[in-house]
Amino acid sequence: WVMDGKVRFAWVFGTTWIGAMNASDELGAAMFRFTRGNPHQVVSLDRQAIFETLKKRVDSGGMVLVDSDIYPVAPLNAELADIVLPAATWGEDDFTRCNGERRLRLYSRFCDAPGEAKPDWWAVQSFAQKMGFGAHYDWHTANDVFEEAARFSRGGVLDYAPLVTKAKARGVAAHELLRGLGTTGIQTPIRVRNGELIGTKRLHDPGNDFGEIEGDAVHGQFLSAFATHSGKAVLLKSPWKYPGWQQFYDAAKPRAAKGELWITNGRTNEIWQSGFDDARKPYTASRKPGSYLYMHPKDAAQRGIESGDLVRVVNDTVYVQTGMPVGVLETDLFFDSLLQAGHIRVGRGEFTTVAIVTANIREGVAKASFNFQGVHANAVAHAVPDPMTNNYRYKLGRGSITKIGEAPDKAAVARLALL
Repeated sequence: WVMDGKVRFAWVFGTTWIGAMNASDELGAAMFRFTRGNPHQVVSLDRQAIFETLKKRVDSGGMVLVDSDIYPVAPLNAELADIVLPAATWGEDDFTRCNGERRLRLYSRFCDAPGEAKPDWWAVQSFAQKMGFGAHYDWHTANDVFEEAARFSRGGVLDYAPLVTKAKARGVAAHELLRGLGTTGIQTPIRVRNGELIGTKRLHDPGNDFGEIEGDAVHGQFLSAFATHSGKAVLLKSPWKYPGWQQFYDAAKPRAAKGELWITNGRTNEIWQSGFDDARKPYTASRKPGSYLYMHPKDAAQRGIESGDLVRVVNDTVYVQTGMPVGVLETDLFFDSLLQAGHIRVGRGEFTTVAIVTANIREGVAKASFNFQGVHANAVAHAVPDPMTNNYRYKLGRGSITKIGEAPDKAAVARLALL
């Protein structure tokens, strides 16, 4: 919707949104076009003048951008955002989260947020109050948000409403009850047995026997079966040879005439969850000082590339699906039909990184660092959703690779390649 020019107000919370998305260069260019590229720019600190300018931008087809983050991030809030909100991060306010196994835990505040930084819930509440919805956003702490959201979790795999009910019965905050469960937390959906809270270790398990429903726990079919007639899982394949998807594969695969490789990407283990912070600290940044492209020795030799060389990766034909295609016939939603109808346009993407030559990567494939320190490897990945699942193939890119120089620490990178 953003790339198609249909968004008038966007609010991004705590993510380097451009680099994390497919066709990153195309998305970044669109966001620039609708914000900084629009003729209606704020040039005064006068409050009313700011409002009038931004309203004119929206009325002219542009976009107002708000970004909440803990650091200046180029280009999202350092160049494009009209309003930048300094956000409190973990440790600066109490918050809860569920991990991949639905384990609900409390992450306690242990220090003050710097300056005027506020938690995201505070920003959302303030925005809502300015819109006249203050009575519905009467929060004073993160616990207030947690308790209010509980009723919306009921009946789902993240149901924690029984925990909130039990906390209220004891006259304590739900955060405090959760704090008592320590780092182990409890797996959702939360059940009640003999008045005590119990977690759900596994879903869709016929062996799950929770007995009589107690308290405000909700029994869902997903606890003991899948939501199908038989109760068993239905696994859908999305094969390349499906006609509509085969057309995309034929268009998106590496072109021998251009010397292209498949370009996939992945996260760097050393900074898996903390790159946003580690990259700004000399000691931790030195563990992985740059973004790398892992190449097979045969692919590297054909291009005259060694470990430690600076390389540019270019895809001059990045497919981007826009709009909301509507089809009468099945073939109307096939790649070739969408391209012919103007629902898929052609863009371009590139990024620069450092090569590491290693036999640990498959020939014909190169792996880049995902969204690492402003290196947008997804710039060469197509933004066309799978017609069966409506999901992007986030790791599916291609590109030609050219040596453009040497990294300052080429010798060190070469040693790294031997590890």
